[in-house]
Amino acid sequence: MYYEKLAEEFIHIRTRMLKSPQNQQISRAMQGEKAVLDFLMAHGKKAHPKELSRTLAVSSARIACILNHMEEKELVIRTADELDNRQTIVILTEKGAVISRKQHQELQRLIAQMLEDLGPEDADALLRITKKIADGFEKTEKIPGKERICD
Repeated sequence: MYYEKLAEEFIHIRTRMLKSPQNQQISRAMQGEKAVLDFLMAHGKKAHPKELSRTLAVSSARIACILNHMEEKELVIRTADELDNRQTIVILTEKGAVISRKQHQELQRLIAQMLEDLGPEDADALLRITKKIADGFEKTEKIPGKERICD
């Protein structure tokens, strides 16, 4: 009963947070094109679309849609994989890398301000607990979530 009561309070708090412009900005920065840019920057500036789909937990159709838009903006290029011509590889362009670094700095600034508002002890506690939750999620094979289709 204790944990159910805490869960209800947690749901209420998360609902309040969803309405926050800061939280919305952080959420937008961690999905779609921005998530693909971040992944590519962290993984040698190239990846297979299937790897992006699996890691970002979105459908291959959604990844194709995102990559189409990113190619139009010259943020990525798609080419045949040198090791397997049947496979496509996504490569981050210099323009994409510049935009990714800029977006990462903006996100880091926003989160740093949030953590500063908490103070050092609470900021450390938040990170410790968030890491513990993330570690718990990683132990499970499936994380619930909806796949989105291209708008």
